[in-house]
Amino acid sequence: MWERLARAGIPYTRPQGRPPKTPAGLRRFLDPHGRLAGIRLAGARVLALAAGGGWDPVVFALLGAQATVFDISAAQLRTVRQLAQRRRVSIRAVRGDMSDLSRFADGSFDVVWHCHSLVFAREVRKVFREVGRVLAPGGTYVTSTMHPTTLRLYGRYTGTGWRPRLTYFDDRAMPYDKEEDVTWEFGRTRVVAPTIEFGHRIETLVNGIAAAGMVVDGLWEYSPDGADPKADAGSDDHLESVFPAFVQIRARKLQTSPVRCRAARPR
Repeated sequence: MWERLARAGIPYTRPQGRPPKTPAGLRRFLDPHGRLAGIRLAGARVLALAAGGGWDPVVFALLGAQATVFDISAAQLRTVRQLAQRRRVSIRAVRGDMSDLSRFADGSFDVVWHCHSLVFAREVRKVFREVGRVLAPGGTYVTSTMHPTTLRLYGRYTGTGWRPRLTYFDDRAMPYDKEEDVTWEFGRTRVVAPTIEFGHRIETLVNGIAAAGMVVDGLWEYSPDGADPKADAGSDDHLESVFPAFVQIRARKLQTSPVRCRAARPR
C-alpha cells in the first residue's frame, strides 16, 4: 500500500518543507521538541527507521551523522536518494521490513529515529527486539506513533461524541466501515489504499521497549499545532484538540543486560 501511495505522491511519502541552513535550525527542523537534546550527532551512526520519502535521514547527514535509512517502499527510498544527491550528502539506503533488521550487526547504531510507522506493525515487540539489538549500549531510541485512543475514534463522530471502532483492550487491526476509511485524499489526489493499522496500547509500547533492554526516560502525548477546538464538530482537527494524536517515547539502551528479578523465597 505504501508503494501505491508513494507512486501517487501523497505528502506523507514526499519531503515536506525546507530545512534551514544552520546546524541549530536543522536540529529544530528535525526534532522540534528537542528529544535528542544533548546528543552529539556529528559522527554518530544513525538509523532512520521506516523513514523513506522524508527529510530525516538527509538532515541527519547534513548534521554530520553517518545516516542509514531503512524502509519497505522502493519508491520512498528512491526519493530519499535523490534528495541526498541534491543536498550533496551521503546516506545508505536499505529496503526491508522494520521487524527484521538482520542486515545490521549488533550494536551498529548510536541513534535509532523511528517516526510514525509503528501503527503499521502487527507485532511491535519484534520491532523493539530488533531495535534493542542493533542499538549500541548507551544509545538512544526515539519513536512515535498514532495515539491508541485517538486512532480508534477517527471518523466515528456520532453528533454528540465519538464511538470507538474497537475497545481500548482489543488489539486487532482497525476495522473499516466504508470506502472513505481506506481512501487517502490530498487536494485533487485520491488514492484507495487499505493500509492495515494497529492502535498499540501504551503498556504494549513501554513494556515492549523495556523487554528489549532499553529504559524509557521520556513519554509525551501531543497533537499537531493545527488542531483546532473550533473546527467543524467531529472533524480530525476537532478530535485532535480533544485527544492527543500521537504518542512519542524516548529510551536508552542499557549498558548491560537487564537483570531479571526473582521472587524472594520465604525463609
